[in-house]
Amino acid sequence: MPFESPLADVHRDYGADFTLFAGWNMPLKFTSALKETLAVRNSAGVFDVSHMGRLIVEGRDAARFLNTVTTNQVDVEVGRSRYTLTLNYEGGIKDDDMAFRIGDEKYVVVVNAASREKILAWFEEVAAKRGMDVEIKDETFDTAMLAIQGPQARQAVHEILGGELKIRKFRNTMVTVEGRQTLVSRTGYTGEDGYEIIFWDLRTAERFLRTLIEKGVAPCGLGARDILRLEAGLPLYGQDMDEDTTPVEADLMFAVDLSKDFIGKDSVASRAQEGPKEKRVGLKSSSRRAPRHGDLLLVNGEPVGRVTSGTFSPTVGVGIAMGYVRSDLSAPGTKLVAKGIGEIPVEVVETPFYDVTKYGWRRKH
Repeated sequence: MPFESPLADVHRDYGADFTLFAGWNMPLKFTSALKETLAVRNSAGVFDVSHMGRLIVEGRDAARFLNTVTTNQVDVEVGRSRYTLTLNYEGGIKDDDMAFRIGDEKYVVVVNAASREKILAWFEEVAAKRGMDVEIKDETFDTAMLAIQGPQARQAVHEILGGELKIRKFRNTMVTVEGRQTLVSRTGYTGEDGYEIIFWDLRTAERFLRTLIEKGVAPCGLGARDILRLEAGLPLYGQDMDEDTTPVEADLMFAVDLSKDFIGKDSVASRAQEGPKEKRVGLKSSSRRAPRHGDLLLVNGEPVGRVTSGTFSPTVGVGIAMGYVRSDLSAPGTKLVAKGIGEIPVEVVETPFYDVTKYGWRRKH
């Protein structure tokens, strides 16, 4: 049987169409993926992301442990959030994660739904082998998590909380909602501003979600979330990268701190020095037709890469995608052909596919 979000009853009340994703029965859409995408771009939308794993890492060695098992520097001040990667010994990406430092010796680490069990087992194995003083707890099923995104998202949350949260991007803070402890962060997986909120009280989470929707925040499903993250040029683990991909090919070296020691460092440093044979790039068509996952990328009829994600973008107005191509063909402006059922001319472009300003979004391409 698939897992269900603790907020599933709310989704049913608002007419969600459900889909199976990473072992969870989650909302695919409430109206349509395109309408929900534009709601987030133009006003605000709320996503139930309770399917994502939430691990508590706590103890005297918590910072040292996470610096060993992930690539970015996470020994930061309390209230900082860091995007980071968990690698295998060969430098392949086991998952991409968010680490929220909520205490001197305590972190919340959010992992992808499909990777939760793998990362939990890996963390426990490394901690035991290295004799670190750290406790790792899986609190996924005891909590709920919402992501409220869009130019009006923060205002909607502030109205419910009764005051403004003055936290900067990639910061987090503990707040009290209905007398219950909650964690609010400001990171985003859509390219828009907003908050992610982890609730330790599930009834509070349900009431908060219903209040958001009653205030006009659009309930959104996984379909819109996938379009939004692709428009923002953000990779999806298991689709755009996996354990055979290093951060060098995936263009994620901004999340790697080579000045510290971590599992997989030597392999990544070596690959970075050699230069990758292929790179992840953005791709844009000149029509509504979009390349799709699995399509080949061709030059003069010869395969030079592959598409990993693709969709029609209602924000940009054309088909967009990301994929991997030979490094010598990765420069913006390079012309390729995506071949699946048919053939679609595409151009390599920089990501994200649009710019976000304090006034909303504007097209980049």
